[in-house]
Amino acid sequence: MRYFRLFLIATGIGFIAAGALHIVLGIQADVLLGAQISATSLVDAGHDSQNRFYGAMFSVCGALLICFARDIDRYAPALALLLGGFAIAGLVRVISAAQLGWPPPLILALGVIEVLLPPLLLVWYTRLRA
Repeated sequence: MRYFRLFLIATGIGFIAAGALHIVLGIQADVLLGAQISATSLVDAGHDSQNRFYGAMFSVCGALLICFARDIDRYAPALALLLGGFAIAGLVRVISAAQLGWPPPLILALGVIEVLLPPLLLVWYTRLRA
C-alpha cells in the first residue's frame, strides 16, 4: 500500500505542476504541448481564461489525489469517482480526434495516459485490498 500511496502523491504533484503551468502561462501552455494555436487565439481573453480555469481544476484534482493518499480506504469511493471522471475526460478526446483529426504527439500521449492510468490504478488498489 505504501507504493500505491507514494504513486498517488507523485501523480498529484504532477497534476499540480501541470495545472500551475496552465495557470501561469494560460493558452501558451498548450503551445508548449505542440498545439497549433493561431495568433488571434493566443491573445483571446476567452481562450486564455478557459485554459487557466482548466489548469486550476487540474491542480485541484492533484490536491485531491494527495489528500486521498493519506487515508485511501476512507476515500476509496471518492478516489474511484475522480479516477473514473479522469478516464472519461480522456476518452472524450476521441470526439475532438473524430471532428478535427489527431492532436500533436505529446497531447496524444497524454490522452492515452488519461485513459489507461485510472483503471490501472483501480486494479492496483483492488489487488492491494484483496
